[in-house]
Amino acid sequence: MIIPIRCWSCAKPIAHLWERYVEETASKGANRKKVMDELGLERYCCRAIFLGHIDLLDKVSQFKKF
Repeated sequence: MIIPIRCWSCAKPIAHLWERYVEETASKGANRKKVMDELGLERYCCRAIFLGHIDLLDKVSQFKKF
């Protein structure tokens, strides 16, 4: 639901890059590869987290707790 703070494989901090990645790709329509290169995500493990992440926080927050 929320982007992990560190990469699961290499333990590089990546959470601080998520908002900028979303802004560049969603609003401006930039190429994902170029954005990840600009952010310094060089390893495949870090790139896989960004490409495979689905933000479900908005959908889950609609439900009430018991």
